[in-house]
Amino acid sequence: MTMAENIHNQFNNSVFNNPVFQSGGVAGKLEHVLVAAGAGVPDSFRGRERELEDIRTLLTTRQSALALVNAEGGMGKTTLAAKYWQMYEKDYQHVAWLFCEKGILTALRDQLPVPLGLVETLNQYADKPDKQVQVIKNAMANLPKDCLLVLDNANEPAHIDGFLQMMTGLGWHVLITSRCSDLLPDAEYRISSLPPEQAKDLFRSNYTEDTPEFEPLLDRFLVAVGYNTLCIEIFSKNLREGNPLGYTFEKFLGQLETQGLFLGENSFEIKSDYARQVVGETVSVTDRIIDALYHLDTLDQAETDLLTTFALLPAENHAILVLKELIAAESPAQLKRALDALARKGWIAANAGTYRISPVVQKIVLHRNKERLWELGAPVVERLNGIFENEGFHSKNITTAAPFAELVFGLVDNLNTGANELADLYHGLWVYYNANGSLAKSLDTVERSCTYCNRFDLKFYLATSYEKLGETHSALGNLDRALAYFEKYNQLEKELYDSYPQNISFKNGLAISYSKLGSTHSALGNLDRALTYFEQYNQLEKELYDSYPQNVSFKNGLAVSSQYLGDTHSVLGNLDRALTYFQQYNQLEKELYEAYPQNVEFKNFLAISCQFLGGTHSALGNLDRALTYFEQYNQLKKELYEAYPQNVTFKNGLAISNYKLGEINCDHLSDRPKAKAWFQQAEALWLELVRDAPQYAQFQQFLGIVQQDLAALE
Repeated sequence: MTMAENIHNQFNNSVFNNPVFQSGGVAGKLEHVLVAAGAGVPDSFRGRERELEDIRTLLTTRQSALALVNAEGGMGKTTLAAKYWQMYEKDYQHVAWLFCEKGILTALRDQLPVPLGLVETLNQYADKPDKQVQVIKNAMANLPKDCLLVLDNANEPAHIDGFLQMMTGLGWHVLITSRCSDLLPDAEYRISSLPPEQAKDLFRSNYTEDTPEFEPLLDRFLVAVGYNTLCIEIFSKNLREGNPLGYTFEKFLGQLETQGLFLGENSFEIKSDYARQVVGETVSVTDRIIDALYHLDTLDQAETDLLTTFALLPAENHAILVLKELIAAESPAQLKRALDALARKGWIAANAGTYRISPVVQKIVLHRNKERLWELGAPVVERLNGIFENEGFHSKNITTAAPFAELVFGLVDNLNTGANELADLYHGLWVYYNANGSLAKSLDTVERSCTYCNRFDLKFYLATSYEKLGETHSALGNLDRALAYFEKYNQLEKELYDSYPQNISFKNGLAISYSKLGSTHSALGNLDRALTYFEQYNQLEKELYDSYPQNVSFKNGLAVSSQYLGDTHSVLGNLDRALTYFQQYNQLEKELYEAYPQNVEFKNFLAISCQFLGGTHSALGNLDRALTYFEQYNQLKKELYEAYPQNVTFKNGLAISNYKLGEINCDHLSDRPKAKAWFQQAEALWLELVRDAPQYAQFQQFLGIVQQDLAALE
């Protein structure tokens, strides 16, 4: 096989004619604050000086440098950790605060790669989460001491145990806040309720009365709520705002003491030290009290709707600039005023332009409004789908979508319903992660999509999820796993089409499934099987296009199927047949691009068709025509790369086009200086790609080929 044939086959069978990938960041000088997800200290912080000293001692005088702050919900664990951060941050070289409700190791993989400059490294282990954790641990352990890691809301014993096992020898001070107890007896620090005088000070900071009855009522109230910090703050703020319920302090207290709290059968339960004192039961009195205090009758309809919409998002800090893109409001200023009003009433926390809801309060709000969650959440889903909108394989908003990506999983979980719009959201997020080169994220996204679609029996979207799983594993070089998922994809599409033969979408899905099987068998060297699948693909797309000639998608599908047939016949040595298919491909893509010049996908496919025509004419000895097509290919790829410099597919395509021009000038036109110049341009681009996206072995292979050619010219 000639050098030209070798590189032609590698390029045309690579993943880079399919989804696009962009490399992540490159490690440089690390910031002092790596992540500050929940480090804000509220103005209402009171006391806890002794607790702060004890935690400091645990972290600085013990070999393990570990402290687990344990308490019931609402006791102020996170606030205490935030105060420690505020007091001692400057004593550490690096600090990181991770919100861990969905798991500590998950939080490590999600939140630390970017600030640690590990995106490219982790992409090499996209399907190996344990290896990713090991890479993150090694990077953290090699940083200068001392460093602080806060793991907030780590409420699953298995998550804590897994972290301790995987991160032994980390060398950081680790502060964990958790409802879990009896896990780390030597490092566990349980905080109880505030001392009476501090609890009174907290209540009085929000509300007080100048009456002789006030102090005795306050004493009784503090006993009733077990001196729970969150309960104190919530009720005192409600009183300060005029208590829309119409309760007097005395009336509410009487109900609390005599009747207990009004609860549904699905109230959230946690063991409580003071539960028996309040209601005579060892149950989740904390949550029961909060449930009562957060009755939505305290809000008007607009406030309730806003709070519920906000509660659908993950219980993390959200910037106002992000929220204004997701939540309908007359203006950003109006939205901020509404959120600030909720914060003043104690429903959410506000800190430096960000807003956060307590996980406990979040659950209550969602439970109270479970019948309206989709009604309120659907507009948010629609806006997110717009943010993740794509053109085929290209994410339109690749540079602006990042702040919204981490919201998707929590939103889907909280909506807890089956909907096509949510399946679309998973797909859009997958395209986004592929476009920015985050293969680990793309794999996680599509695996979650499969789980979701299986749960709600969304067969069509499950088929699409299998397709994306196959594509991701193909990009990772796992061809056998890719083939297995493409076979599942094909089987589901067959079932859908057999059940609904008049449904053109199912017919098109079946056609595409044949293309995926053909591409994978081609990459595995099974050319006869590949040709059979590509012929089935081409036949179905031809039938669709003949029936619906105005349908752009079917026209493009026919074009791509012609490309696959041409490529396969070319590898089999049937150059005349290959040329016929490539001419069809080029003509169809030219018509599409001329009709839709702003469509990135059509422009890219037109460029690829020129590459195939150039290579085929070169092999047939038609050098002038080959040169013309390679020049067109180069120009189109240059325009794409200049428009989207973060897109590694377009950068790689430009490198290939430079190489092709160098190759034809060297082998056929005997213009060695011009050939050398083109090869050097290709080399420079592949050097950058190898550096920025080492997970793609093809880049290293391509670099080696062009360097061999440059050496031969010396």
